[in-house]
Amino acid sequence: MTSAKPALIIAAALAFLCQREILAAPASVKAPAAKTAAKAKGKPDIALSAQGKSAFFGPFSMQIGNGLRIRAKFGFTVWSSDKPNDVYMLNAENKTYIRETAFEWLDWNRRGCPNIDVSEVQLVDKVNVHGQPCLHYAAYQMIRNRKVKCAEFYSMEKGPRDPVLIDFWCKHFLLPSKYGFPLLVKQRVGEAMQTIMDIEVKPMPLANVSLSVPKDYKRTTDKAAFYFSDGSGSINKSDLEEFFQQPLK
Repeated sequence: MTSAKPALIIAAALAFLCQREILAAPASVKAPAAKTAAKAKGKPDIALSAQGKSAFFGPFSMQIGNGLRIRAKFGFTVWSSDKPNDVYMLNAENKTYIRETAFEWLDWNRRGCPNIDVSEVQLVDKVNVHGQPCLHYAAYQMIRNRKVKCAEFYSMEKGPRDPVLIDFWCKHFLLPSKYGFPLLVKQRVGEAMQTIMDIEVKPMPLANVSLSVPKDYKRTTDKAAFYFSDGSGSINKSDLEEFFQQPLK
């Protein structure tokens, strides 16, 4: 009887080890797949070059990848989805840059454009916008207990899918981000619907989308220095005199 106990103990131990290995096997197989999925999620699926007009930028061009690089009459603006709260404005003439929060940048961009408060969105139809298949939506808000159309927008069917990027872009127009990346936006201004943004897009290499501030640019925290300084990051009387071409009194 006593000689049988060691054999039973060994058999039980082997059974326990085999069962633990069987239960552990699925976890070891799933781990690499989950890691790959997480890595792919942060990777942009599309890079685009855009050109058009907006009520905020005037005529402008834009690169879309891990973020946005916008070129307009006031210079360059760079925003990255890795740092969604940081917006960098670049002045190529005096090689200076200034950082703003996303809220400051968006608030400054919408100056002069009436606010809207979207409470409902309806799909209207499917159309092409500059050759791109888009979904056409109508947006509504409640005014004095009455549903009023406050915007129309046309979002790409096969556009960027990064939710952080889409959310930042849609905040320019006070639109819900779950309906995709808009190429054309109309907004209620007074009693009429006015086009506030219209762009054409085409594919471009992701590697060509530059979202970095050049190393030789000086940082400034003052907008006067950003626009008018000699490139040192600060401004003095002679800089303003040179810009306005007359002595200051």
